[in-house]
Amino acid sequence: MTNNTLLELFDIHKSYKDKVVLAGLKLLLAKNQCVGIVGRNGTGKTTMLKIISGLLTRFTGTLNTYQHTISALIDTPVFINDFTGRENIEYMLDIDLRAKAVEITNNLGITDYLDKKVKKYSQGMRQKLAIAMILSTDADIILLDEPFNSIDIESTSYIISLINQMKSQNKGIIVVTHNLTRIQTYCDQIYTLKNGILETYDKMTELNLKQYRIQFETEQDLLSAQSVLGEYTINIENNNTMLISFNNGNLPTILKRLSGSNIININENANVAGDDLMGGPK
Repeated sequence: MTNNTLLELFDIHKSYKDKVVLAGLKLLLAKNQCVGIVGRNGTGKTTMLKIISGLLTRFTGTLNTYQHTISALIDTPVFINDFTGRENIEYMLDIDLRAKAVEITNNLGITDYLDKKVKKYSQGMRQKLAIAMILSTDADIILLDEPFNSIDIESTSYIISLINQMKSQNKGIIVVTHNLTRIQTYCDQIYTLKNGILETYDKMTELNLKQYRIQFETEQDLLSAQSVLGEYTINIENNNTMLISFNNGNLPTILKRLSGSNIININENANVAGDDLMGGPK
């Protein structure tokens, strides 16, 4: 450990009945660092965050947070549904943090809904309220589980700017996600979680994947598609376009799933880009 170390995981093992989820996981988090962890749904990303936050205590291995404080957004945000957004902020946050949370909600575009009951919020609004509350705290370690779910692109950019600000304040952030959307623009270190262990992310590991570029007519279609295709590796590009990576032969499944979810506003010029990472023709 150095004076900059906020968190250390060593040889973490966790199983659910006969299923091994984490198999010797190791991780160091330092001050002024954002670590991104990418993995498909079900690979143990959320389990890892629950162990770090103390929500899961039955595991083997060493976890040391060195008495640093933790603020975490894990799984689906939970609120008191019969409270308004503002009442939830007042109930859950200390008085000196509430103004900052309200400021963040304003920049995320939901201030007009703060005095409406949370049970009337859309999934995106609930996600924004949760992020505002998590990022307004003064914790040393911030854990974010799929923070950009149902979040529009403009708000995503603002949240990333907040993450960068927090990095400069001696904090450490861990972001876990099932895709690579913008993660390389703000994370200092990226790992993939596979077979229960963390491996340093290397673009070369993606060489065996095919890619498909799809442009959607609306941002809402793009966000819906991102949710529907959650187990695939996705990069969001400009103009409501996604680049999706998949194993050879999965393309018909992807298109069928989009169609089955009534996502049909797809640019007819969507193109297979399977050779992009191999140095071949597009």
